[in-house]
Amino acid sequence: MTNTVYFASTILHLYAAAVIAAERTDEQAHLVFIDQPEEREFPLYTLVQDWPQSPFTSVQLFYGRFKGLGNKLKKRKLLFTKLEALINRLRPANLFVGNDRRIEFQYSMHIADSLGCKPVGHYMDEGTFTYMGRKASSGFGDKVLDNLAKKLSYGFWWKNPPTVGGSDWIQYVYAAFPEHIHPLLKNKHIVQLSASGFTAPPLLALSSQLMEQHGFDPRQLQPLDVLFTLPHESLFEKDPAYKQRIMAILQQMIRDGKQVAAKYHPRNSGPDVLHLQAEGVTLLPAGISFEAMLPHLPNQCEIWGDVSSTLLIAKWLRPELVVCSLQQDNQQQALVHLFKKIDVKMKQA
Repeated sequence: MTNTVYFASTILHLYAAAVIAAERTDEQAHLVFIDQPEEREFPLYTLVQDWPQSPFTSVQLFYGRFKGLGNKLKKRKLLFTKLEALINRLRPANLFVGNDRRIEFQYSMHIADSLGCKPVGHYMDEGTFTYMGRKASSGFGDKVLDNLAKKLSYGFWWKNPPTVGGSDWIQYVYAAFPEHIHPLLKNKHIVQLSASGFTAPPLLALSSQLMEQHGFDPRQLQPLDVLFTLPHESLFEKDPAYKQRIMAILQQMIRDGKQVAAKYHPRNSGPDVLHLQAEGVTLLPAGISFEAMLPHLPNQCEIWGDVSSTLLIAKWLRPELVVCSLQQDNQQQALVHLFKKIDVKMKQA
């Protein structure tokens, strides 16, 4: 049976990989977590290893962030050795990744190619870069300096992507909104990424386990009429008027009798920086990933937030939900334009 390797560095990559792997039933799927800090606990790895409905034959964790230059060089060399052993053993015909700038993916493609596997590279939608592009990729720093440094450091197998997903290693692009992808990706084979798989029983079970790790019962989401996803508190410090406008919207929702919950940014300085509980808003654990909550939200629940990738992900994973973005005058007009195309409701804040 054909082997396929999925590289995941985020929970969104994991979810996309799981949905795709479940559809490709004639292949053995192997999941590799990458780009994680060395010597830091990564609970998601253990959770997926014990996932009864997992579509993955094997699950591995390769650390990719190392402290200290000497240690980094040593560990990077060890990482390449492990990747080479993995590719030699599996001889995969397909490799999937959410960011083709990752050296783990590119080196693995290089090794598979040198073994005569004729590997096919697949890019899994990672969010805004798929549609907005990555401007830094076309700048002198990335296109010339970083490209040359990587070729000299790693080897001439390194291919600099003109944008995320655009490298010569990639033949297929799996996108949530294929008609809106960046022009630099349109020369690839485009595949519609299924949304239904994200609410299928296997991923519902995994999402439940992720929430239960934080001591949160997913059933608490069922009464919700509104979920507000809030930006980092620094945005409110820069623009106190924006904070007041959000508070006014929340207070009106409460007066209208709606069950309103809020999820703060996980890196805020405190658990309730806007004092929302006093207003009658239910606080959801900030440490739980937004992607884990999405499959369990009831169909009547509206999702509100500012113009950010969070709302793009919401419309991707739960296209049937009403998603509303608070638009400000200074926000990225290109992203606002995309939101309108994918039926995110724009609300003036």
